[in-house]
Amino acid sequence: MPPLRLSWLSWHARNLCWPGSRLGVKSIPPAKHLVARSFGAAAASYDAVASLQRSVGRSLLKRGPGQAGIRRILDVGAGTGFCSVLLAEHYPMAEVLALDIAEGMLRQARSRFSGNCVGGDAEALPFASQSLDLVVSNLAIQWCTCSLKAFAEFGRVLRPAGHLLFATFGPKTLWELRHAWASVDTLTHVNEFIATERLHEGLCAAGFDGIHIEAKVRCFDYPDVMSLMRELKGLGARNLTSGRPRHLVGKRALAHMMAAYPRGKPGVDSSIQASFEIIMGSAHRAGGGP
Repeated sequence: MPPLRLSWLSWHARNLCWPGSRLGVKSIPPAKHLVARSFGAAAASYDAVASLQRSVGRSLLKRGPGQAGIRRILDVGAGTGFCSVLLAEHYPMAEVLALDIAEGMLRQARSRFSGNCVGGDAEALPFASQSLDLVVSNLAIQWCTCSLKAFAEFGRVLRPAGHLLFATFGPKTLWELRHAWASVDTLTHVNEFIATERLHEGLCAAGFDGIHIEAKVRCFDYPDVMSLMRELKGLGARNLTSGRPRHLVGKRALAHMMAAYPRGKPGVDSSIQASFEIIMGSAHRAGGGP
């Protein structure tokens, strides 16, 4: 592999992170067209680096309801269609719909998923009220402008007692990268993520019952900091918030960040760990039994 040029490294330093949003927005979240463009551009490389997303998706679907009464399912933020395929296999009598804001992702999904792929926004779902029995969202709602609005939309389209399954990232996600950048400047290089308490509040406000939320931190090894950042780029996870750097980050600042990244044995080697706090939740729409 040829040596990395400063311009390439600086582009990564300026653009890479895993943005999230808050229920109470304290900063301007990423514009939707930028989110769509970022994930659309990463669609071709996404599956090669999305092992965590697949693992979480499998675990999430194990929490789903039985087949009885499930006739119409929506996969929100379907990406390349991994969960949509699993849903179709597990609920063979149901219609499964795959929705994503990025057309590039939907093109990839259509190559593996034979059901309907729909372009749309989680905060303005293009479906009639009370028309779905199950809504699933795997690691997508952190990209919403307002998670509360997305939860309200999930509640709107679900029939009474309809089911919701979701997974998202918690505040401990990428804390190491956030810590390292904080030693360089005060700009937003890695966003904060929604805590379980606020997710619960949002679900209650959206009219959900039977709410169950749990969180677990998973740590992954990487050869070095740039390997982590390249993976985030391959997933389309770029920093698109208003507080991001608007200039190229210099070589010295980048080296400072890498040196500040927490390591188990400083000076022994360049390997690192990155933390991802996985939050999984389930609930049902008010108006029926659990």
